[in-house]
Amino acid sequence: MAKVETTVPVNQLQRSWGDVSDRALRAPIVITAKGRPRHVLMGFDEYQRLKARDRRAYQIEDLPDDLAEQLEAGLDALWNPDTAADDGDTLIA
Repeated sequence: MAKVETTVPVNQLQRSWGDVSDRALRAPIVITAKGRPRHVLMGFDEYQRLKARDRRAYQIEDLPDDLAEQLEAGLDALWNPDTAADDGDTLIA
């Protein structure tokens, strides 16, 4: 069963900040204006958890050298499967 998002109109947020901000510590709350979602209020810990999941995307010509080397090594391992795997098993092409 999908979790139902809690929504709060902006005018209720203004009247009940303490209650709404306390509820946002338990689960994110969608703040609406004129019936449309505009913002999300959540606890700082949840925000930090989500930020930690951020990933960067690069165009190949902008890839940092250390990541380019890791990518090359990974591709080399895929293109040359006639080496032993980490667990000692021999890969068969």
